[in-house]
Amino acid sequence: MIFVTLATAKAHLRVTHDAEDTLIGLYLSAAENAAVATLDRKVYADSTALIAAVAGAPAVFAAAVVAYDAAKAAALALTDAPEQAEALRVAELNYGRAKIEARQVNDGIVINDAITAAVLLTLGTLYAQREDAVIGLSVSQLPSGADALLQPFKVYV
Repeated sequence: MIFVTLATAKAHLRVTHDAEDTLIGLYLSAAENAAVATLDRKVYADSTALIAAVAGAPAVFAAAVVAYDAAKAAALALTDAPEQAEALRVAELNYGRAKIEARQVNDGIVINDAITAAVLLTLGTLYAQREDAVIGLSVSQLPSGADALLQPFKVYV
């Protein structure tokens, strides 16, 4: 998932050299992942990618159901109770993840200016604040412009 190019990121940060490209790329990836996690839905570069993902989702989920049924049957065949319980827990966990993934694909969205701006704002914060704490300054949490930009597109389950 790359929604913002390195060139756009560097322009946003007003960086003209190449010395920090790797670091900026790392922060950019983290900012994109944070936006997608906040939205709780998949984000696609264009409508063609979204349509293809939604069309393929039923087959992917059907394969997950088959895998779940097989894992459950294998777990039930175990004779050791703790092993059986753990195998069933893992099967349920994987099935639950598949259901979440299917919902996130079906709730997918095409990248838009608000999401791009949120990614850039988060990138700017990561780039400017390279430490968790700043010594000698009062620390308070400011309202996040990125959260405000993402809020209208967030999925609530």
